Amino acid sequence: MLDHLDQAFRRLIILSIAEDLLMLYHPTELVKSQDVIVRVGSINGTARPVITQSGATFTVSGAPTLYTLQAATTASVAFNDGNQEFYLLGGGGFADSVIVTSQATASITSYFQKDVDGTTFLPDSFDEAFQVISASRYNKNHEVYVEVNKQLGASGNTYYYDRVAYVACVMNYNESYPADNLVECTFDLISRGRIGIHQNAEETGSIIPTAPN
Repeated sequence: MLDHLDQAFRRLIILSIAEDLLMLYHPTELVKSQDVIVRVGSINGTARPVITQSGATFTVSGAPTLYTLQAATTASVAFNDGNQEFYLLGGGGFADSVIVTSQATASITSYFQKDVDGTTFLPDSFDEAFQVISASRYNKNHEVYVEVNKQLGASGNTYYYDRVAYVACVMNYNESYPADNLVECTFDLISRGRIGIHQNAEETGSIIPTAPN
C-alpha cells in the first residue's frame, strides 16, 4: 500500500514539474523576429523630436513621418553604457562604479530598395524608408528618428509593442554586390541624445506593413 502511494506521489511530482516546464517554455511567450518592425523618418532642420521618459514608458513630440524598412533582413540593438569606476578612502580597496553615459546602436542589414507607389513602379526614386537612410551618403549632417518595435500581441484591435526609439545618425554604410544574390546594404543607427524605452506601447491596428510605403 505504501509503495503504491509512493509511486503515485512521484507521478504527481513529475507531472507538476512537466506543467512548470510547459509554462516556462510555452511557444506563445516567445517573440518572433518576423514580428519586429523598424521604422525611420527624416529630421528636417535642427529641431529634434523631444523624448520624455517616465518609468517604463515614454512620450515623444515632434516626431517625423515614419516609414517601415520593409526590405530589412536582420537587425540588432545594443545599449552601450559608459561605466566610470571609482575608489573611496576607507572603502577597503574595493571598486565601485556609476553609469555616466548611455548610447544605443541599431545594426541593420537591408536590400537596396527602389520605389513602388501603390502598384506603380517608379524607376527614378528609392523606397521612402530607404531614402531616409541613403541620404546619409551625401549629407553627413543628416539625422533620422528610428523606432524598433517588437509586436507582443493584441487585445481586439489594440496591438502592443515593446518599443525603442531615438534620434540617430547613420554610420558605417556599406553595400555588397554578390553575383548570385541581391544588392545588400548594412548600416548602423547610432543614437544622439535621449533613448526612449516603452514596454507596452499601444497602437490601433497592427503596424506590420501590408502595402508599400
